Amino acid sequence: MLQISIDGKEVSVEQGATVIEAAQKLGTYIPHFCYHKKLSIAASCRMCLVEVEKAPKPLPACATPVTDGMVVHTHSKMAKQAQEGVMEFLLINHPLDCPVCDKGGECQLQDLAVGYGKSTTRYTEAKRAVVPKDMGPLISTLEMSRCIHCSRCVRFTEEIAGNQEIGIANRGEHSEILTFIGRAVETELSGNVIDLCPVGALTSKPFRFNARSWELNRRKSVSAHDALGSNLIVQTKEHTVRRVLPLENEAVNECWLSDRDRFAYEGLNHASRLKTRKSNRAANGSMWTGKPRSNTCATVSNASPKTATKSKSAFGPTP
Repeated sequence: MLQISIDGKEVSVEQGATVIEAAQKLGTYIPHFCYHKKLSIAASCRMCLVEVEKAPKPLPACATPVTDGMVVHTHSKMAKQAQEGVMEFLLINHPLDCPVCDKGGECQLQDLAVGYGKSTTRYTEAKRAVVPKDMGPLISTLEMSRCIHCSRCVRFTEEIAGNQEIGIANRGEHSEILTFIGRAVETELSGNVIDLCPVGALTSKPFRFNARSWELNRRKSVSAHDALGSNLIVQTKEHTVRRVLPLENEAVNECWLSDRDRFAYEGLNHASRLKTRKSNRAANGSMWTGKPRSNTCATVSNASPKTATKSKSAFGPTP
């Protein structure tokens, strides 16, 4: 085990642990955007810069391995200046869309800008504009000018989904997140990039302009679509399900959720959903009529033996 001191607090970590992991073990928050515990290290946002004694300059906490006896300061003057400088660069091209952004209220950039941002900007040039990309019917990319290029979505499709459908093209301020050959994202885990995006660049099309995060009631639930039993957080407003998010459970679905579990709630209030009891009175199935509950139960009871007889070959002989 290695000993490290963070802001005067001692903690022991295993060989190979990074400074940000040691800080999390202590309960000390280090601001970050590109870092995610389930993804590889990118160290591209530089928001997690901290002061390490005997190091000539600030180091990224997400990519700096712990050494025995290391002393780290996360709120020193050097660390604070580095973090504020990074935030100033991130806000150079970021539009002031918070009042109309779907991510408002649960945006990492919005939260950290309060603590590390400045009330005025020194940037006078025109902000960049990014052409929207088509990523399919579930992911909205109409505001890609909000992207800070943390590459979380890129790493997720490659490392977790196992299908590298999203990449980064060009360099510098011309960098863009896009799909290869202009195709839509087809992975069954595509909705997770919405959760991973720390800003409002990738948002949910079904949830778009539906509600604010603070207006939603939250209930824990379990997916009923398969035997996996993915843990869910069902968010409702006015007695209507507005959004479904993953509930972290390392033993089941970790922090991910399939698109089926995430977006199936749309069928709850769909116009084509059967809301009354109906019976088929025509032999060809062309006539459906409403029936009282008592008549419906009797019809099902009488039809069950016939159905079992006709379906026996489909399930095989009874042992």
